[in-house]
Amino acid sequence: MDGDRWYRGRVVLVPTGQGLTAVNYVNLEQYLYSVLGSEMNGNWPQEALKAQAVAARSYALYQRQSSANSVFDLGDTDFWQVYTGVDRESVGTQMAVNATAGEVLTHKGQIINAVFHSSSGGCIDNVEEVWTQPLPYLRAKRDFDQGAPVYQWSKTFDRNQLSSRITGVGEIESIEVDKQTTCKRIVSMRVKGSKGTRTISGDALRSALDLRSTLFSIVSQTDRATKSNDGKPAPVSFVVNGNGFGHGLGLSQYGAYNLALQQRWNYQQIVLYYYDNTKLAKIEVK
Repeated sequence: MDGDRWYRGRVVLVPTGQGLTAVNYVNLEQYLYSVLGSEMNGNWPQEALKAQAVAARSYALYQRQSSANSVFDLGDTDFWQVYTGVDRESVGTQMAVNATAGEVLTHKGQIINAVFHSSSGGCIDNVEEVWTQPLPYLRAKRDFDQGAPVYQWSKTFDRNQLSSRITGVGEIESIEVDKQTTCKRIVSMRVKGSKGTRTISGDALRSALDLRSTLFSIVSQTDRATKSNDGKPAPVSFVVNGNGFGHGLGLSQYGAYNLALQQRWNYQQIVLYYYDNTKLAKIEVK
């Protein structure tokens, strides 16, 4: 138990540099009961939940063999995949995990890094455009997440708000795209202000402005009565129009939902669409 949360398995207290770290030792399949309910709605179509189960199982095992440390295999936040204990389990998540027990995605006999996200905004990118290492199974493609509640979104900042969040240039005068991905996710932008210019990454902007994704554009609203240093009308506000939620790589959860519900795809079709050049394999986890 953690506060008001209950967990399967057992808890081991491990001495670390920060004091004690509580580590939950839990069976992989039982762990996935909670991951599915934390990452998706347990009432979603079974084929979408099964696709998520295969992706989450593959991701967990990949991370265990490549990123685990001496204390734990995976964290429990969305930096890894969300795990919040038994309260997020449901009949739906248990059915999906049990129906796909031991199934993983492989490329050339190795379990893949099956990353996933909520909604791509209609377009999934090649992994090397968003991160750095090219992978043959995380390739660009059309998504089917139209209609998702996070498919389109907008935020507005006045000039002072934006200037306080993007520092180092003074009062912001303009923001322009420096580099984009194929899907037009922001890799970097040039920010010009009253005290200079800087280039800032899309990820840094997403964090500074608390945006749902890096698939966005910024439009300035000017006021003729307010002048910049160059004598031109100065912006008084900036509107950020965006699409999707997450990094936009691998499986799209709302895309899987639509494919299962509207196109009647089964989970095998869904995962093999989102993860190119892969095969489904069944393993015994120890």
